[in-house]
Amino acid sequence: MFKLSPSDFKYLYEDCKHCYYQKVKNGIILPSIGMPGVFSKMNSLLQNAIIGMDLREINSALPAGKIEVKEGFLKSKPIPPAKDCYISGRFDIASQLNDGTYAVIDFKITDPTEDKIQKFFHQLHAYKFALENPSWGEPKKVSRMGIIAINPEEITFPGENVKFSAKPQWFPIEEDMQRFYAFIGEVSKLLGGPPPEPDSDCAWCKYRLCFAKPEEEQEKIPF
Repeated sequence: MFKLSPSDFKYLYEDCKHCYYQKVKNGIILPSIGMPGVFSKMNSLLQNAIIGMDLREINSALPAGKIEVKEGFLKSKPIPPAKDCYISGRFDIASQLNDGTYAVIDFKITDPTEDKIQKFFHQLHAYKFALENPSWGEPKKVSRMGIIAINPEEITFPGENVKFSAKPQWFPIEEDMQRFYAFIGEVSKLLGGPPPEPDSDCAWCKYRLCFAKPEEEQEKIPF
């Protein structure tokens, strides 16, 4: 069984199949510098500020529903059709809508473009699958998915304070579970096969190759 982290789909999987394979199958995790301190602080403040709010208070295009869970953990049942992979990770927020279903939303502090936002398709669908097919607990029907992008647009200095102004933009991700299952099939095939060749464009692959010990030449081997 392969444990898949939704956050790896946009970045590590797309950037380097070799490094993705090594992480999931062999537990070789790339060093990370982490999120810069100021962004971690902004994200923490954001998470605390939105709990209890109605989604329509954030953006009028969103359906009615109260934000009740932030940074929730999830683990799914095996994903069909191969059923050799499962989802394990953490989502941003889940909001129960007035019809009893849920919206799964990720907040991103970023300059948004439609192309950039749609790259989160597999990540959001992984959350949906895990919530609807949990390894334990009660399933939650997910009817809406999307990204709320926050891009600071103005800075003012009222009194002795500094205020950053931004208008949250809502980008829905349309449901397409067949596309998601097909993607997981590709991931399963990759992980079930031999290690992919190192990527010449990957900085970590280049780093490993620089420090790899050269193979012994046959004429130097004393037998």
